[in-house]
Amino acid sequence: MSRSFGVAVVWLLATEACFALMRVAARASAAAGDLPWAEIAAFRFLGGALVPLGAALARGVPLRLADAKNAWLRSLLGTGGAMALFYALGTHAMSVGDATTLYSTAPLWVAMLSGPVLGERVGPVVWLAVVGGFVGVATLLHAGFASVGRTGLIVLAGALSYALAIFRLRRLSSRESSEAIGFHMSVTAGTIMLLVALPGLRAIPRAAWGPLATSALAGGLGQAIVGRAYAREPASRLAAFNYAGVVFTYLLEVLLFRRVPAAHQVAGALIVVAAGVLVSVAAARRGFAGARA
Repeated sequence: MSRSFGVAVVWLLATEACFALMRVAARASAAAGDLPWAEIAAFRFLGGALVPLGAALARGVPLRLADAKNAWLRSLLGTGGAMALFYALGTHAMSVGDATTLYSTAPLWVAMLSGPVLGERVGPVVWLAVVGGFVGVATLLHAGFASVGRTGLIVLAGALSYALAIFRLRRLSSRESSEAIGFHMSVTAGTIMLLVALPGLRAIPRAAWGPLATSALAGGLGQAIVGRAYAREPASRLAAFNYAGVVFTYLLEVLLFRRVPAAHQVAGALIVVAAGVLVSVAAARRGFAGARA
């Protein structure tokens, strides 16, 4: 394993830990203040924008992005994914770990789209993994589909949007600073979320300030450092490590909310994670042969 790969993995694991904390803190915010999901998301992104802003000022890094087209596509597609995820976190229709697992189907969407979007050949092993991954989704949702079916479908659509954003992030990370990418995403998402939240905006109760600040700080930090991972290695080689976020989130949910996942949740999550890792390994092997994500 090269030093560059090891450093990239460390950055990605740190990113996933930050995002796991962001998700459970967002759920805690909704529980503490009965706040609308869009208001929680707006606070997370606008507050989180201070992290890459502060890092850029400290390092003397400009926040202007030269590749405006890919920057806007990455931010808008990423916002679509974030809206779906925060909708699930704010509505309490499903556990935080389940929402994270569904959101982590992004590599499966990437595999399905790599043919029409990138012109890559997708082998039978990858297609088998994709089918297996969605079997895992069905297993995860089976017991409570009547109550979480709509929310689950929204999160899956958000994962698709996030998968498309990852294509753009890889292109940006090779020549733009992680601070500039994170700031652009945070301000774009925060502004859109605030506009969505305006009709039902509520005063934030004292009990919700702590979780909201934690969500903003952790999410902003994760957004600021994720580009450091993808700047060092192709997305295909790192995608398998994104699934650490599923494990981190379930663990935090158990520790903070005393919510232990049921057997069907564990089984569904394991199937989705295994399928995603298989897809990622297959993509990485194609990358070793010369293709880069």
